[in-house]
Amino acid sequence: MNVAERVHVMPLGFEHDRIVEPAVEYRADRVILLDWIAADIERPAYHDDVVADLDAAGIVTERRECELFDLYGSIAVIADVVTAEATSDDEADVANDVYVNLATGSKITAIAGMIACMVTGDATPYYVRAERYASGTEPVGYGMELAIDLPTYPMEHPDRQQVAILDRLVDEGPCSKTELIRFGAERGLPFVDDCDRPFDASGKPTKQSYARLRRHVVEPLDARGFVTIEPVGTTRQVSATEAGRNARTAFGFVL
Repeated sequence: MNVAERVHVMPLGFEHDRIVEPAVEYRADRVILLDWIAADIERPAYHDDVVADLDAAGIVTERRECELFDLYGSIAVIADVVTAEATSDDEADVANDVYVNLATGSKITAIAGMIACMVTGDATPYYVRAERYASGTEPVGYGMELAIDLPTYPMEHPDRQQVAILDRLVDEGPCSKTELIRFGAERGLPFVDDCDRPFDASGKPTKQSYARLRRHVVEPLDARGFVTIEPVGTTRQVSATEAGRNARTAFGFVL
């Protein structure tokens, strides 16, 4: 019988004690370390000590690459990990208890971790207060005085079909609404699948499918500033904005 594990997600930044001590104190079964991607920054020697000390405590470690100084990329990685760990795919699978340590990376990963917890609703964020803090040296904190669970509030994110459309716009560039409807049909997106008559006898999209694309996808994305709609000749082209490209990165986990 599968048993739920206690999984802690922790950026592997400029910390040692604030990674190891809460993992041991709260009996983590596994720690997923978000391993930074930074060719221009020398990796601290105590990173190896973190892994060795967790291993000595009987805690399994895994590593996931993450750009610790990129907000949207960090949200994407943390949300993806949380979703994978906290979701059971079938009756034989068990959803794990997931915790996200906000104290061990950059300020950016702290924000990203909090957002990821709120948009997924599947993880508990916490902050570790050190017993003392270094002044201009590393690691930044020493010891663990207290770990504080932080309150979260539901945060809406684009739904799956909206992210799928953003994904198409980012990868393929501006598309007409007709192209988006055909893409929605290929992918089985709800705005097409739930349409009574998405195409006419000649295979052209109907007014109903255009209305559903506008109401369920384009208008919500436009209201968030994720897309722009501009006339090009006789068609209206939908394009992803910079905010839309960032949203596609951050919320790609829903796909």
